[in-house]
Amino acid sequence: MNPETNRASGAASTADGQGAEGLLTRTRWLLEPDSEVGRSFAALAENLEALERPTGSVVVTGPELGVGRSTVCLGLGVALATAGKKVTVVDCNLDRPHLHHLFGRPNFTGLTSTLEGGRDLESYGFEVTPNLQVIPTGPVLPNSWVLTNSPKLVSAVQDLGAKRDVVLLDAPVAGEVIAAPSLWGAFDGVLLVVHAARTPKGVARGFTDALLDTQVNLLGVVLNGHV
Repeated sequence: MNPETNRASGAASTADGQGAEGLLTRTRWLLEPDSEVGRSFAALAENLEALERPTGSVVVTGPELGVGRSTVCLGLGVALATAGKKVTVVDCNLDRPHLHHLFGRPNFTGLTSTLEGGRDLESYGFEVTPNLQVIPTGPVLPNSWVLTNSPKLVSAVQDLGAKRDVVLLDAPVAGEVIAAPSLWGAFDGVLLVVHAARTPKGVARGFTDALLDTQVNLLGVVLNGHV
């Protein structure tokens, strides 16, 4: 299997060390579909559609922290939403919540709320642009790793997928995804995000091979030029 490769590139911008305001600035930049970076993600969305495979539920992972998994989820989500699809991005980093920070929002409720017996997952989301919804992790719980690999998570996301055209799972790093068959085996496929400047070629190749060896449905490798 030779996964499709796409580069999501554009004007460089990084929020490293910029605090909350830097994160909000980067988020506003990602939500602009007509920007250079927006056009790059539109090309990624077109490449995904061109695979002619089911892509209604996609796990987005990377070989290491800091490669821009959340960036790709949001940028791709905007592109798909602009094309008329109803998209939800779910933060599945249950022990390292991040997505809510990009919007300056609290993390009082979210995915873990559903997994602990709360309402359906969709009810914990908030809309960031037309057709694009984000669902944070919710409170970090002592058994977060167990929940990541639980049938409850699969069921909650599949129920959500019945109401949305695309669900993008902002997932943990690839090593943790491989160790959680419930996380990758129950969804349509996996996108591996590597960073253009930070990820060594050997690391990118090693994790690509590891995913394929696990018989993950690898939809492609995204070479990300942003954080």
